[in-house]
Parts: sequence; structure tokens; C-alpha cells
Amino acid sequence: MRGLRIVIPVAFTLFGCSLGARPPAEYPEIEKQATTTAAPAPSDTPVPTLEQDETTVAKEARLDVITRIALARSPTVLEARARTKAALARVKIAGRLPDLEFKYELWGQPVSKAWDPTMTQMHMFGFRQTFPAGGALDAQSEMAMEEAKIALEAQRARSLDVVADVRKAWSSYWSADRERTIHLEHSEITNKIFELAKTQLQVGKTSQADVLRFDLERSRVHTDMIALGQQKNTALARLNLLMGRPVDAPLGDPPEPKMLGAAPRIEELRAAILKRRPELAAAGAAVKKSEAAVASAKSQAKTPMVMVGLDYQLMPMGPMVHNFGAMVQFSLPWLNPRHGDEIKAAEAAVSADKTAQKALEDAIFFQVQEAIVRYQGARSSFDLIDATLVPQAKKTFDALLANYGAGGGDSLSVIDALRTWLQIRIDRNRALAQVELAIADVERAIGGPIPSGSKKDEVKP
Repeated sequence: MRGLRIVIPVAFTLFGCSLGARPPAEYPEIEKQATTTAAPAPSDTPVPTLEQDETTVAKEARLDVITRIALARSPTVLEARARTKAALARVKIAGRLPDLEFKYELWGQPVSKAWDPTMTQMHMFGFRQTFPAGGALDAQSEMAMEEAKIALEAQRARSLDVVADVRKAWSSYWSADRERTIHLEHSEITNKIFELAKTQLQVGKTSQADVLRFDLERSRVHTDMIALGQQKNTALARLNLLMGRPVDAPLGDPPEPKMLGAAPRIEELRAAILKRRPELAAAGAAVKKSEAAVASAKSQAKTPMVMVGLDYQLMPMGPMVHNFGAMVQFSLPWLNPRHGDEIKAAEAAVSADKTAQKALEDAIFFQVQEAIVRYQGARSSFDLIDATLVPQAKKTFDALLANYGAGGGDSLSVIDALRTWLQIRIDRNRALAQVELAIADVERAIGGPIPSGSKKDEVKP
């Protein structure tokens, strides 16, 4: 029994070694980041619950609240988060030793006494544990850790896509809502002009044809409002889908958006881009993963893989019944040219990943510059319409209407001026929607909200 007293404690020691691997020190922080579900809020503001956010959006369709709900419920974000968790679980797996092995051998059993265990020369019970080449487990853990970082950055990229999609859908919802409001206002103006025309007809200052033209204009405005209601319902359904709600769930009216006072310059955003863009961080993690693969290949080329074992030997027919044995086995990597080829392949992968990282960085800066140019163009168009065309169109309409009310002019000029003013107000609305879309593209390109140094202006309806 002395053999058992030696073999069993050693076996449990080997088993404990196979369970005692520790993940890298940065593992807890990566795990914490992977479980983040809400959009960041100011440090002095507590994050509302989903129930509170639901109550808020039912009253007012605020962009920040809709974004927070979408990030918490989006299926694409939830999928990416689950894949990050799976990658983190593989980090712990990579650092483990191979399974502890148990073996049994029967030696010298007479054929004529095949079922008599007391007639065998030896019953051997043993344990085996394989230890990979020194440094290989650390390198594999590092590779798995970088793979988890890549998965985390993919999760962040999905979140940025959702934020951009929400802003674009919200822009469509706001545009349809605001355009419908503009038509309502013009409908009221048309009704007043129609009543004026009827009064003018009674005193003989206008004709029946003018009254009919204004009545037709009222009907045309109502037709436009029906189509705009359909557009608003479509945008509502899109927002609800992004938030994981039923497509017909209630949503309040959107507030007026805020715009940047001036477009940011790419030089100001360079540091933020390098820090924020998840694709760049994933490319950096890919380089580190390849470098860890090089370290693993070199370790396996220089250091042998070792197997140790301990056996308990029961010899019923021998002079000593209880015995034990030990074994050590190791590989000879120096004789295998395969390892040199593996090192070359791993080093080539590092070079390729570094080149891809640089190419991605260049492409991202071009994407940012392109998005800023689109924002500048959209903002210039909006400013021109808002500051020049809208006041001019209103002034022209007011002058023609006043002249018509005094008995001069004609209905066609008034209707034409009214339509021009309506169309320019619609163009202003759509230009502002294009600005919102451009802001969404800029924020996606730089990997997050535009830095707070860029002042935002309140937009007046």
C-alpha cells in the first residue's frame, strides 16, 4: 500500500496544476467592458432604467433616450456581446494544461488463467501529465486574450453602427414630423386666404375663379399631409425596430435637433480617432496576437514538450507485491525543421497585420475627411436656405398677399408665392435632416460623439 500512498498524492498534485492556470491580468477589465450595455451618461447624472426611458420616449422622442434603449436591446449588439463572452471564456481555456491521463496495464497474464487476477505478473495503475514547451501556454493565453479584444472591438463597432442607424432613423422621423407641421401651418394660411377670397368676391373685388383656385390649393395641401403621415409612420416603425419594440408602439414628437456651430477639423480629431475607432484597436490587437504566435512558435522550437508519469505496480506473483515506477518523456524539437517554417509563417503574419493596420488607419482618416466635407456642404446649404431664401420667400408672399387683400394683384401670383414659400421651408427642413445624417456619419467615422469642444447651436423651427 505504500505505493498507493505515493502515487495518489502526486496524481492529485498534477491534477491541481492542470486547474490552476490564471488568465492575463487585463482579463477582468476586458470582461467588465464587454458587459457595458448603456450609452455613456454625464458622471453626475444617474442612468435611467429601461422602464423610465420607455415612459420618456412615449412622451417625447429624444435622441439620447432612443439611443440608450437601442443599445440595450439591439439583437446585433446582444449577439456581439455574446461572442465577446465566448472569446473571454477561451482565454481561460488557452492557459490550461492538457488533461491529466490515467492508465492501466496488465502484464504477464497466463492464457490458461485469463480470468484469475492473482496469477498475473503485474497490475500497473498510473497517471500521466503532459507539459507543453516552456512559454507556450503563456503565448497561447496572450493570443486568446488578443482574440477577445478583437471580439470586444467588434462589439463596440456594432454599437457605433446602431448609434448611427438610430440617428439617421430619428432624422427621418423628425423630418417627416416637422414637414407635416409645416404643411399644417400652410393649410391654416390657405384657409385664411380662401376666406379672404370669398369676402373679396362678395364685394366684387375678385372672381369666382380665384375662389376656386384657393379651394383647390387647400385640397392639394391636405393630400401632401396624408403622404407625410405615411412617411412618419414608416420612420416610427424603423425606430421601434431599432429599440426592440413593437412597430406600432407609441412614440412622442421629436424635439428640434442641435447642430455643430462649426465643423471640426481632422487635425483636432486625430487623437480621438486613434483612441476611439474600434477597428483600429482590433487591428492593433491582431498585430499583438500575431506577435504572440511568433513567441509560441519560437518557444516550441527551442523547448521540448515534457510528459511525466507515476505508476503503482501490483505484483501478486513477485517477491515484492507493492511497487511504484516513474517516467519522463520529452520531445526533440531541434530535429524537426517544421518549427523553423512555423516561425517564418508567424513572422510573415505579423508583417501582414502591421501593413493592414497602416492601410486601415489611412482609410479611416479619409473616411473622416469625407464625412466632414459632407457635413460642411450640408451645413452651408442649410445656412443659405435658413438665412436668405426663407426670409425672402416670406417677404415676397406677404407683399403679394397684402396687395391682393387691397384689391390689387391676382390669385395666381399669391398661390405661386405661397407654394414657393412652402417649398423653401420644406427644403430648409430637408437640409437640416441632411445635416443630421452628416453628423451621424462624422460620429461613426471618428468612433463616438464629436468632442465637446465643438459648440452646438439650438435650431429654431
